[in-house]
Amino acid sequence: MKSGFEGHRARGHRAYVVHYTIRNGGIGAASYFAQFEFLDEDGDVLGNTRVTADRLGPGKTKTGSSAPRDAEIEDGTVQDIASVRVTHVERT
Repeated sequence: MKSGFEGHRARGHRAYVVHYTIRNGGIGAASYFAQFEFLDEDGDVLGNTRVTADRLGPGKTKTGSSAPRDAEIEDGTVQDIASVRVTHVERT
């Protein structure tokens, strides 16, 4: 997973963008839900966002990018983000 400040078509020219890849390593189609937490330079959680991959076929991969909205950053601003971590992944 790559992340950092860059231009994003929906969030503007200085967004914190997370590039992600979700791969279905199972034998049947599955849907995935992943949650990211955004951290400041001290490691404190600023907020979170979620991404999904619906009915991903076996062996298939979904790549995408996501950038948090201002409303998703509850304890600071988007400009305070120093890093991101995956906190939850669910396969159904």
